[in-house]
Amino acid sequence: MERKEQAEVLAEAFATSFLHDKYGHDLFIGGQIEHILAEYANVIYQYVEDEEFFGVAVTHENEEQFIALNTYHPLRTRYFTASHELWHLTKYKDLDNEFFDHERAADRFAAAIMLPKALIKDLWNKLSELNDIESCIIHLSDFAQVPYLAMVRRVKELGYTIPSSLANRTEHEWRDSRIELGFPYSNLDEPVKETRFKAYEDVVKQNVEHIGLDTLIAANKLAKFAPKQAEQYQKTLYLGENDEET
Repeated sequence: MERKEQAEVLAEAFATSFLHDKYGHDLFIGGQIEHILAEYANVIYQYVEDEEFFGVAVTHENEEQFIALNTYHPLRTRYFTASHELWHLTKYKDLDNEFFDHERAADRFAAAIMLPKALIKDLWNKLSELNDIESCIIHLSDFAQVPYLAMVRRVKELGYTIPSSLANRTEHEWRDSRIELGFPYSNLDEPVKETRFKAYEDVVKQNVEHIGLDTLIAANKLAKFAPKQAEQYQKTLYLGENDEET
């Protein structure tokens, strides 16, 4: 078996097993993937104006896991990136085989977990009876909350034929097409520009509550990752100063 094929077969099988163990049947997990990811790692949401940076998995020397997601990208892309990074937290992440293609496996795992094979086949067969291929791609991309390009690749992986005029489209061209075809505008095509690191926020709050960390220092530490909490600490500080003046 070739290197690419080996990675795809293992990732597809593990994704099917993962979904079955967690939910018992096929379904679209969509944005729920970020909640699943948070069960396995500390998730850091960063806004980085870099089209080439999607996300990264990092293991600290104490074995704690961290996943960073770039919120610069539309939600569809962000969710698919989250599912890709989930592969790097699985029992296969340390597979010590120089010939094993982990990035290819992560891509196939993301496709398989966001777009379950049996579910996609069933829906594709039904939708294609009443819709053209272009509309089927958009319908299913909305159901699954994935990029249009990911849906095109998945449909091709499952043995369906996609005309080259559609297979070669960019993500931007698909967004334009949905409007031309009369589909409603989708918020999934836009980013949610947020910066958030819940685990870090919790540590700072614990230090304030149990160790007496100065609230000004805490506010400065949280200004980027938890601005609302930082604002609360600043208000507490100002209230304290007013009390002293009184």
